[in-house]
Amino acid sequence: MRKIVKLYEKISNAWYRMRLRNDNFTIITDTCIGGVMYHKLGKQFLSPTINLWIYDKDFIRFVNNLPYYMSQELRFVEGIDPTPTAWCGDVMIHFNHARSKEEAAADWNKRRTRINYDNLFIIMSDRPGTDNAGADPYLSKEDFLSLNKIKCKGKVVFSVRKYEDIDYIVPLPADANDNGTYVNMYMFDKSKWLKRYRWESAWDWVHWLNTGEVKLRKCMV
Repeated sequence: MRKIVKLYEKISNAWYRMRLRNDNFTIITDTCIGGVMYHKLGKQFLSPTINLWIYDKDFIRFVNNLPYYMSQELRFVEGIDPTPTAWCGDVMIHFNHARSKEEAAADWNKRRTRINYDNLFIIMSDRPGTDNAGADPYLSKEDFLSLNKIKCKGKVVFSVRKYEDIDYIVPLPADANDNGTYVNMYMFDKSKWLKRYRWESAWDWVHWLNTGEVKLRKCMV
């Protein structure tokens, strides 16, 4: 079965790469999803938000003033996570895949210089959970709409909440075993047999990178 899954992944990644027409794009995300996409497409990381996560409300501030936060130096703190954690201005960055703060800082500093502001894409999720100040656990509609002020080629918010007037929300189905939402696990949850990420099934992400248009799929397996 593992060989079948590996073969399927190899074929699907080749299909993604063949369909991709855009290049030199920066994906700014609040989880590890951007790194997965770059890997699948065989592209260099043109983003500092690789192998890390950021609270949703922190991320809203972060992307609404990205050049400012990219000008800030990381200030590492102890005792929050077992992996390196740092402040970037007033936004907390959790480097959950870094082995040391030195590694986290080196990768962050190298990749932040690669950002292509003229070919920028934003991905975030609407997950239960507070920001670092213990604020309201849910993003508001105004939070979502604030993304409209950002100059970018495309944006996506994964959520179980639907807003007919916001075309960049990708709805994911609710599930009682995940506190009422799949969003909290959209990065990690995979289909049972082919181990395909849920977001791959829900959303045509290569089309999005080509056009900025959010195109949903009917298949949600």
